[in-house]
Amino acid sequence: MSEGVGYFIGSFHPKNIVLATDFFESSRLALDYAVALSHHFGSTLTIMHAFELPYEAEEAELIGRRPSVSRKVALARLEAFATGVRRLGITVNLDLRDGDPCTTVLKSAAENHCDLLVIGTHGIYRGVHHLVIGSNAEKILHATHCPTLTVGRHVLGGIDLDFTIEDILVISDPTLGNINPAILALQLGEEFGAPVELLHLSTSDQDSDRVLGDGLALRCGNVPAPFASRVNPDWRSSRFHCDRMFSAEDIIRRAETSRNSLIVAGVHSLSRIDRHLHSSFAFELAARAASPLLSVPSAAIEP
Repeated sequence: MSEGVGYFIGSFHPKNIVLATDFFESSRLALDYAVALSHHFGSTLTIMHAFELPYEAEEAELIGRRPSVSRKVALARLEAFATGVRRLGITVNLDLRDGDPCTTVLKSAAENHCDLLVIGTHGIYRGVHHLVIGSNAEKILHATHCPTLTVGRHVLGGIDLDFTIEDILVISDPTLGNINPAILALQLGEEFGAPVELLHLSTSDQDSDRVLGDGLALRCGNVPAPFASRVNPDWRSSRFHCDRMFSAEDIIRRAETSRNSLIVAGVHSLSRIDRHLHSSFAFELAARAASPLLSVPSAAIEP
């Protein structure tokens, strides 16, 4: 595949959407978007829940050879979610799994041939570089191999089946050297009739930003059909990209006030250790944004 464009050649049309729910309020917000997108694209929706049984419950299941109360309650809650969705004419599957949430969600996504994973996060932001809670959502965001829609607690709920997107913000990390998030945003912009705006994460060094701007202009100039006609001619200008460089805080402040938008961003894949220790810019963005974040993992977009 050609560098930076191969993964998303063709239209983005998810056949299988997986919603990972922990039954918190943020998951109900995520359900709204999973249902609306499943309706829009005619996708099959799998609603999954990962839970870890207490030792006593595991023992009771082994001895009694029947589901524990905890398992029955979790399945009943999934069924309640599914009942309302099926009434809308959407095909729904249920997937209840035991185990570590991050590992289990990733397995579910892989085994259900997931094209789009939807998760909610109730991450609480404290200070400039400190996030607490929602750590499972962050680990998943950085480990998944498919695009992931993360719905934070500041996103407005109550969207209907025919929801609209007013605009799409592409948050680019130019050091990744990949424009697939922008290409995906262009496809979605065309799908929903929404304008696309680029914002780049600055290195805080003008010379470095200028070099990165040159590289971005070159990549946009080399985008193959059918995407070349969709790219704004300004995107082929280095000056344009340099003018779109902003600090992390400036970008987050913009995301905090952008409602009825969709934010698209590329993310780094992290090592297993990093997933436990690292609070990333992408997750900070998802936790504070007033609109959902569609992340494109580097594991999926690299050739």
